[in-house]
Amino acid sequence: MPILLTSIGLSSKLPQDKFKDISKHLLNKSVSIVTTAADGKEQNKYAQLALTQFSNMGFHKIEFVDLEYEPYYDFSSTGILYVMGGNTFKLMYHILRSNLKDSINDLIDRKGIYIGVSAGSIILGSTILTASEILEDENDIFLDKFEGLGILPFAIVPHYNTSLEEKINLFERNHKVKVKKISDDEYILI
Repeated sequence: MPILLTSIGLSSKLPQDKFKDISKHLLNKSVSIVTTAADGKEQNKYAQLALTQFSNMGFHKIEFVDLEYEPYYDFSSTGILYVMGGNTFKLMYHILRSNLKDSINDLIDRKGIYIGVSAGSIILGSTILTASEILEDENDIFLDKFEGLGILPFAIVPHYNTSLEEKINLFERNHKVKVKKISDDEYILI
């Protein structure tokens, strides 16, 4: 299964083109857009944009999922899992209470595609502390565990620009972890 890590989802040409290239075999599968951390949930303008983008690419089975209210949602028929951004700590809190990690592993086995958007990218790494120490995301949910899902052996910084370089270098030294950087126009495909 490909994992497509992004900062702004499919709103940038490079990630969208790569997604189109790797998803042709999944057109008849459903798309699950996880809105858990997004302000306004499925009414969020970026959630609505993702819905429009998938629809315009020929996907017809598109659903919104909020793990806050549906922690054990059945993703077994999902071909594309699109995890939106928002507050990383809120997202991780609800992921820890859900079956999402198992669902991601199942998706991998079924040759589906995971798309992470900002916080949805960060959570796959070894730690989510990049959200607060580099990107200044607030831990207002008072999460006390900062490990990521550990699906990837590095930490992730979306929305990268050169002004973050000093913070990233300090983070790598302090936490002894490699950080992968993604600007708003880029993606990482795994």
